[in-house]
Amino acid sequence: MFTYKPLTSEQAKSVQVAVNGPLVEVHLTDTSNLPKGDGSRKGPPAYCVLNENYKAFAERIHNFTVYEDDLWIVTAPKCGTTWTQEMVWLLDNDLDYRKASETNLIHRSIFLEFCTLVPGFDKDTVSLVEQMKRPRHIKSHLPMALLPKQLWTVRPRIVYCARNPKDMVTSFYHHYRHIQGYMGTREAFLDAILKDLVMFQPQIPHTLDFWSLRDEPNVLFIHFEEMKRNMPEVLKRASQFLGKSYTTEQLKHLEKHLSFDVMSKNDSANNSLLVDMMKSLSVTNAHDNFRFMRKGQVGSHRQELSPEYIEQLNAYIEHNLKGTNFKFFE
Repeated sequence: MFTYKPLTSEQAKSVQVAVNGPLVEVHLTDTSNLPKGDGSRKGPPAYCVLNENYKAFAERIHNFTVYEDDLWIVTAPKCGTTWTQEMVWLLDNDLDYRKASETNLIHRSIFLEFCTLVPGFDKDTVSLVEQMKRPRHIKSHLPMALLPKQLWTVRPRIVYCARNPKDMVTSFYHHYRHIQGYMGTREAFLDAILKDLVMFQPQIPHTLDFWSLRDEPNVLFIHFEEMKRNMPEVLKRASQFLGKSYTTEQLKHLEKHLSFDVMSKNDSANNSLLVDMMKSLSVTNAHDNFRFMRKGQVGSHRQELSPEYIEQLNAYIEHNLKGTNFKFFE
């Protein structure tokens, strides 16, 4: 069902971290049951760089039971996942801010494969999702091919958020260093991104697979950048997708709740609990005032990446988008 290619080059080893262990490319061998989408996606579905420990869970996740009333939030890492989770949970739960404040987001919208990525974590997050009270909100960074096969027959609601790779890589570097304990150089990490040697890469094929499904009635495809620039429109689309109706004032209040300034200080939704958890495992470089939600900006790569690297990254993006009708928002 799956094949695994160990990443053993010196360049690959230079960006591997102890919390994850050795990395492998994970490929689904039989893709015949995957959705075809609009036909815009050429070539095989996206594979994914994960860790050796993932092998023990691959079949279990592939055969995971999916329910029609599930809601799946799927993104590549550092592409507005937490923001999307909080937005969708509140819209889907009648704007119950009290319950949202009393129950941390990591429990309201569980990260399915987290335990596979951090072998030292003492809870089985796959089991935790199985035991969730329905309707379930489930988060995953897995590409289409590695997600449960029942997603494509049961057809629950799926919300996908895309982000420009230039800002993704900027944010992911800080995450890798502060949360996952990466001790290597910035240059080594950035070069490894271009070679698809970092955990959860490659990002672009991951996005293209879901872009091809954007017209499916059970899929909502949004962009991080449109959430930043036109949240009222995103909230309107998301409400319609979820079959909800809210007043203009209610949505204005939600927009304020979802603003970066408010979210970054909201300990029930800003993943501060995750940072503390990683600190307890002694695998993080995070200092006391490090925040999971660091900047949340569009275009921050211009301040952090060299012009030479941006040029390389632009070429990488252009190559991966060749022959498609998709464009990342700038």
